[in-house]
Amino acid sequence: MSDAVGVTGPTERLPKPDDPTVELPRARARPGGPWRDLSGALAVGLCGLALVVLALQVYAWTQPDVPGPGVGVLLGHIAAAVAAVVAQRFADRLRGPQAALAMVLVAVACGAAFWYFWWA
Repeated sequence: MSDAVGVTGPTERLPKPDDPTVELPRARARPGGPWRDLSGALAVGLCGLALVVLALQVYAWTQPDVPGPGVGVLLGHIAAAVAAVVAQRFADRLRGPQAALAMVLVAVACGAAFWYFWWA
């Protein structure tokens, strides 16, 4: 066994104890907290609701005896969802009072859609 070859492998690439380590800077948390998250959830929920109304309307178009929600209700849900997503985009990119106003607009779009198409 005198002619055994030394084994090299992946352990040779591991850092040695005297190698310096580099600390990466931590990303700061984005301001806005739960309010920004809540308005984002409202915007996504309104988009999901618009998709459900679209599916119900398509189903109603394929079935002769099913009235469906109607084109006006469908377009209203889509418009409210688009308005909420655009407002949320501004809320995610702005800070201060402008972001707060955008978050309020998301809530207003959701409230208007629920009021006009579900509760009234």
